[in-house]
Parts: sequence; C-alpha cells; structure tokens
Amino acid sequence: MSMIYCSVKEIVYLSRVLISLGQGHNLVELKVKHTWLFVVNLKPMPMLTSLTLKDIRLNDNVLRQVNKCFPNLQVLNLISVSGFKQPKIHLLNLKTCHWSEGGYPSYVTVIAPNLITLEFKLEHRLVMLSSSLYIEAPKLSQFRLLIDRIEGEFTIKIFENLKTLSLGSTTIRSLLIKFPFTETVENLSLDRYSGIHEFGDLKFSLKDLFCVFPNVTSLCFNSSAWSDFKLWYGTWDGMKGLKTFRGYLRMVDLLLTPCLACVLDQCINLVDVSLLFHRCDVSRGFIARCMARWPKVKWRWGMWEEGMEDCWITDDQLPKKCSRRKNQITY
Repeated sequence: MSMIYCSVKEIVYLSRVLISLGQGHNLVELKVKHTWLFVVNLKPMPMLTSLTLKDIRLNDNVLRQVNKCFPNLQVLNLISVSGFKQPKIHLLNLKTCHWSEGGYPSYVTVIAPNLITLEFKLEHRLVMLSSSLYIEAPKLSQFRLLIDRIEGEFTIKIFENLKTLSLGSTTIRSLLIKFPFTETVENLSLDRYSGIHEFGDLKFSLKDLFCVFPNVTSLCFNSSAWSDFKLWYGTWDGMKGLKTFRGYLRMVDLLLTPCLACVLDQCINLVDVSLLFHRCDVSRGFIARCMARWPKVKWRWGMWEEGMEDCWITDDQLPKKCSRRKNQITY
C-alpha cells in the first residue's frame, strides 16, 4: 500500500483509521483532513515518507507521536492546524515542511538537520502573541516566515546554507531586528500584512535590510511592503551588490515614486528591475518617467492579480505614447 487519503468530520484515532484501512508497513504517503485527531497505541511506520494533516485540531502529543512513529518522514504538511501549545518537530530525515498554524502556540521548535525547505505561517496574524520560535536546520536553503510578530525569543542555530528568504509581518522591521546576521541569503522577498501601526520607527529601511542580509543580490517588495518602507539615504556596502529588484504595485501614486527612487538611486549596480501593476492598471506616465530617469536599467513590466500567475507585458504591448529608442523616451 503506497498512499492513504482520509477525510472525516469527527474525532478519530489515527491508529484505528490505519487498522480499518489495512495499515501495512509499506505505507509511503498519508493524508488526513477535517477531523479532531488523537493518537493512541500507534505503531512505528518506518516506510512513511510523506504526511499531510489538513484542517485538523491536534495537540502536542500527536506531534510527539509523529516524531517517534514516522522517523523517516521527508515531507510534512501541517495545513490550517490548531490546538498546539508548545509543538516540537524533531525529524532527522525531514526535507520539506509546510506549516500553517491556526492556533496560539507559545513556543514552536523545529529540529531537522536535513531540512531544505520550510514554510511557517501563523494564521492569526492580527493577534499580538508572545510566541517564541526555535529553529535548528543547518541545511535549510529556502525559508518562508509569515507571522504577525515575534514578541518572545527567536533563536536560530546559524543558517549556513540559506539562499532564499521570504518574510511577511504586520511590521517587517520587527522580524528584521529578530533575525540573526545571515551572509548566505541572496534572494529576499518582503510582504506586510494589513495591520494597525503608523509609527515611523516601526518601518524598515534599506539599512535595516542590508545590516542583516549584506549579500542580497535579488530583492522583491510585494504590494503591501511599500507602506512599511521608510526612506533612508546613506551608504552601506551591501547595497552595491543588489543586481535585481522586483516590485508589485497596488496603485501608482505620488508616494510611490520617492520609495522607488530611494531603492534605485542608492543601489547603483542594479541591472534588472521588474515592476508589476495590479490587474490592468498600467500607468503610461509612470513607465515613461521611470525609463527616462533610469535609462541604464533593463526594465520589465507586468501585471499581477490575487490568485493568478504574473503576466508580463511585451514591448509591443506597452502604451503607445511610451517607447524606448536608444535609451531615449519619445512621446
């Protein structure tokens, strides 16, 4: 037996489900959703490499049994789970983990020496929590952290291989000041949840970014990150290494231009810049101003929409009154 998928809307015992379905030590993949799950007398299943628990209420003991009975898990998906208080993942062979938490854990621990990809999302993002996060994953290469803010400790045993990082919060700076100095990050993406804060000292600047991630070569601002960005002008060595910038725009207004200029004017070695307009709200005048002010940059224009793939605009599709000829703008 290679895979079991189970969807029940009641309290169930995982051991009973496996027995009723034939259990078998050859089970490789298991998916359970829409239930309140308990684990009693669960036997070890060394062949299981993929486990998905979705829309399930759990407790810390369930996770302890997962660590114990499924020691060879390589993929663990905990999607919209709740009920944890101090959950701990300790899996030596785990390579990929997607965890979206709908509860209020006070202390989250991830110990996985072979983990490569980790996504952790706290769904109650507008609730101010005193959560603490401990991560021990030296091989981690891709990390996506979406959380309101970390009021407690944020402890990481050095990320030696982290290349791609995505951070999302109601206050991006609250994550930046918690994050350890990491020289390996090359690709950085930032997003801001809709929250209530208008204090300037909680906004982030380019200096805040490059103080923590000095070797970033590719930077992305999602549409909400602009409102959390603070203008800062100065010199910082890391800014010279930035080669690629992508910005998602919800609307083009007078406040956006200084923010964009703050990035492009100071990151003097930028080569490729991509800007994506929301839906079909392409601004002809904005495109013209950008191409005129930064003629040496290789521009790429596109459109984005929630739940859809990005759509790129070809040169033929650019507004007719704006075209590039030998680095000059004609109208």
